[in-house]
Formats: sequence, C-alpha cells, structure tokens
Amino acid sequence: MKAYALKVYQWATEKAASERAPLWIGLLFFMELFFFIPIDAILAFFCLQAPRRTFLYVVIASVASTLSGVAGYLLGRFLWDLIGPYVVPSLVSVSLFERISGHFQTYETGAVMLGCFLPFPLKAISLAAGVFKIGVVPFASAMLVARLLRFALVGGAMLVWGDKLKIFLDRHYHRLMLLVGAKIAAAFLFFWILAQ
Repeated sequence: MKAYALKVYQWATEKAASERAPLWIGLLFFMELFFFIPIDAILAFFCLQAPRRTFLYVVIASVASTLSGVAGYLLGRFLWDLIGPYVVPSLVSVSLFERISGHFQTYETGAVMLGCFLPFPLKAISLAAGVFKIGVVPFASAMLVARLLRFALVGGAMLVWGDKLKIFLDRHYHRLMLLVGAKIAAAFLFFWILAQ
C-alpha cells in the first residue's frame, strides 16, 4: 500500500506542478459524481504546489463540481423512473427515502446548500435534488455558493498554514491514503446497513 500511495503522490505532484494543472483540477472535480474522490484533499494539494493559483483553483473546482452536480441532478430527474425501483428497496430503505424526500420538499435549496457545504456525497445530494424535482437554477445556484464557500475555506487554510501542512503531507501521505480508503469502505457499509 505504501508503494502505491507513493506512486499516487508522485503523480499528483507532477500534475499539480504542470502548466495544465487548472485543466487537471477541473477534470478531477467534474469526475466527483462518478468516482469516490477526496476533493478537499486534492484542492489542498494543488494549492500547496502553487499558492499563487489558489484563487483560480477554488473557482475552477467550484464550477466543475457544480457542473458534476447538475449532471447528477439530470440523471435523477430523467432516469429515476428506470432506476428508482432498484435503488429504494436495495440500497436505501423506504423510510429513509421518505424522510429525505420530506427534507427536500420542505427546505429545497437550503438542504442543497447545507449538503454541498458539508462533506456529504455529491451523488446523493444531486440525484435526490433531481428526483424531488427542485428547480435546476436554484439547485445549481445553491450548490455553486456552497462549493465556493467550502473550497475558499480550504484554499485559505492552505495559504495560512500551507508550509506546515506540506511537511505533514510529505511525511504521512500513505497513511492519509489509508484513511481515504477507510472512509470509502465506511460509506459502503453505511448504505448496506441502511438497506437492511
């Protein structure tokens, strides 16, 4: 695992230091919908490699993440009739689904904004917003504002404490990769328990 983490670290260092780093960060944040990506850690890493580009990275990450969310919203809105019967009894209990439905119908954009600011899975938030037919413009606006706030905090932390964090990352990157893997496993376990 340590050798694999070192290869990932070297790859990320190379991409963050390249001239195409803004393109890489945009692509990675757009892929957030389809893969389990530790987005805050990626943004922090890119900001550490090029502190002068922090503001640019925050904006690109926010826009790309919002576009990814809109893609998830559209999937939820237009494909739910096809996939819904498999999702609710298999992955999510009927009672949980009804509770989420109630929150979205009551709070709408407030629920989206809070979910996008806190580290909830983008897949769940965007698909649910589409399923419950929140307006696409309010959804995208709330998501963009929440992502800008969240990512600005990450970028600001890197500007203030970046040197100390870089030393820590260089020393403990493989352990952080293990924590990310544990988080993914915990998410799968959580949804499996909910389905029971």
